[in-house]
Amino acid sequence: MTRSQDSWNIHKVILVLCLIPLMIGLICFLIKYKELPDTIGIHFGWDEETGQSIFDVYNSKIFGLYPYVAGFVFTGLFRLIAFLAKRAKPSSKISEKGTAVMTQLVLYVADAYSIIVSIYFSVWAYCVIKQNPVPMQQWGLPLSIIFVFLIVGFPVSAIIMRIVYRTRNDRTKDSTDSMK
Repeated sequence: MTRSQDSWNIHKVILVLCLIPLMIGLICFLIKYKELPDTIGIHFGWDEETGQSIFDVYNSKIFGLYPYVAGFVFTGLFRLIAFLAKRAKPSSKISEKGTAVMTQLVLYVADAYSIIVSIYFSVWAYCVIKQNPVPMQQWGLPLSIIFVFLIVGFPVSAIIMRIVYRTRNDRTKDSTDSMK
């Protein structure tokens, strides 16, 4: 098995590990569905008096499916991005090694996003099933901060790699242009 196939297998394992908590949560939600009241807390807010996480939106219990739908859609979107990155046509302005490194960066960032989304929506789903908003207070903010850091860090990393892995012809052209 080649190194590329090993890497791809790692991404498949990560995908499965991201889908498992969402699937388990969905099964638990469906089992508990009849026991839930007709109106349940489905979204979180902050009570400034108590400093605690609270449900700030109540709706029909069918809306308790939202965290699963969102979790599966976002995980699928990140897998699609990884799939397209593996099949992207290499740029002539970036070396072969640079293309491989950039592809791996996209794959690992997609994995990181998938993991964060899986945890976030699994915790959200757990809170909806238990009708207890406290775990979202404990997990939501740290996961959101990590997600925002990745959103900012990824483009910066991509720009740096593009500069580092430019092809020689591009570098020679740049230095010739600066001498004029």
